[in-house]
Amino acid sequence: MDVDEQVIPAWQLSEGELLGGLLESEKALRRHYGRILELVAETEKRGAAMAQGYAGTVSLLMMALHLTRKEAKARVAQAMTPMPLAQEAVRAGDIGLEQVQQIQKVFAQAPDALPGVERRATEDTLVELGRQADATQVAKVGQRILGHWDIEGAPPKDRERPAGPYREFHGRYRRDGQYVFTGELDPETAAELEGVMHPLAKPDPADTDGVPDRRTHAQRQGDALAEIIDRTARADDLPITGGERAVVTVTVSLAELEQRAETAMINASGYTSISQLRRWCCEAKVLPAVLGTQGEVLDLGRAQRLATPAQRRALAIRDRGCTRPGCTRGPKWCQVHHVISWINNGLSDLDNMILVCARHHRELHHTGWSVRIRHGTPEFIPPEWLDPEQQPLRNTAHHLPVQRSSRIPRQREPVP
Repeated sequence: MDVDEQVIPAWQLSEGELLGGLLESEKALRRHYGRILELVAETEKRGAAMAQGYAGTVSLLMMALHLTRKEAKARVAQAMTPMPLAQEAVRAGDIGLEQVQQIQKVFAQAPDALPGVERRATEDTLVELGRQADATQVAKVGQRILGHWDIEGAPPKDRERPAGPYREFHGRYRRDGQYVFTGELDPETAAELEGVMHPLAKPDPADTDGVPDRRTHAQRQGDALAEIIDRTARADDLPITGGERAVVTVTVSLAELEQRAETAMINASGYTSISQLRRWCCEAKVLPAVLGTQGEVLDLGRAQRLATPAQRRALAIRDRGCTRPGCTRGPKWCQVHHVISWINNGLSDLDNMILVCARHHRELHHTGWSVRIRHGTPEFIPPEWLDPEQQPLRNTAHHLPVQRSSRIPRQREPVP
């Protein structure tokens, strides 16, 4: 280039100079990173960090360069993993930091008995791909290579799998009622699961006091999986059992029903309290079997009607999503909640139903929050400890601000 873009401000460059400078700067950045890895490797080999009083090269990088432990460990791993083709490519500016990182992750899991010829061929494949694609594509090919290595190195019995996608699921209940499971999915199903789970597992916005979502990543993923299961269980095309979908016979004594006791028995695992029972019955077809003092059946009630598809569409138009104040979840992630529950003879009418997401559905059934409908609009009543006056709240998160006119008023001409 005839113009030194490092001296002349970027806004003064021509379009050709601007784009050329961008490409050259990226190559320079990659070459510098290659040099950093070379220096890190020599520092590790000499033990220079320990000579300066540090516990190791990772500690030196953290303290001297203000890197996080994760980043410092990654640089040492990339510098010390034998991958001459990748290191040569990054020093030439042909591949970047993230491509090197993905290549290193592959070789960190390579079998010890991997022949040198195959190792070099694998590295060459990944480096050539890194010259043409981003790190995401390198990672995908790397996963395929790792799968190939696992298949080749596995005992014959592990390779004898039926044709088609291979999936496994193992689950059991613990004594405390929690369900523990393990398994594996084929790559396509796993990708679909990640695609659905990722948006649901994002941290919730900070509350009104500025406190962020305190759930761990694993907890957020667990909550996302629970919501996926809940949504699937309410799908219109869910396979039926015994001619009906999601039918539960509830067995509860008359005294318990009248006094709303704390425990109940039902013919499905995972529900042990009346409050949980009422929440679950909002979306399930329920046959209440009321027993007398001697255990005799006093009444076997009719199945309670669920919200029809037409009613759900009407609720989606009216509520636009979860009606809990401040919630932005859309209609497809919501459940239908009966304001007056089935236990209290609540009807499946639009003026007795609202949309709420799974999280706020639990809140309604297990905390002091309540809800009512006034003039066709749901209003949430906070518990007294939260608001002594218990002022009703409406959710405005789904309503766009009133559109203002985009026209600019014409200024009056000065009167001569």
